[in-house]
Amino acid sequence: MEIGPNFLSVQTAADGSQWTAFPSYRCGSLSILNNSGADVHLKRAGEDTASRVLLLKDGQAWMCKVTNAQEIQVRRVDESNTQVTLHAEAE
Repeated sequence: MEIGPNFLSVQTAADGSQWTAFPSYRCGSLSILNNSGADVHLKRAGEDTASRVLLLKDGQAWMCKVTNAQEIQVRRVDESNTQVTLHAEAE
C-alpha cells in the first residue's frame, strides 16, 4: 500500500511463513524502519539462500539500493501468524 508520495508500508503474511513484498514503486533506494514490535527477515525477491536473508530487529533501520520497492520481501522471524506492518521511504 502506498501511503504518501514516497512512503510505503507492507504487512507480513497472515500465515506467517510466506514472504510479502513491498508494493510496486519505482525508486533508487528503500529505507526501512522496523518499529513493528517484532523481529523480521528481509530478502530480495527470488533469493532463497539463508545467507542472503537479513535479520532486522525491532527498532533497527536498513537502507538498500533497488529499482523498485517490490524487490524487497519481509517475513516475521518467528513465522507467527500475527501480522505486523513495516514502513519504508522510497527515494
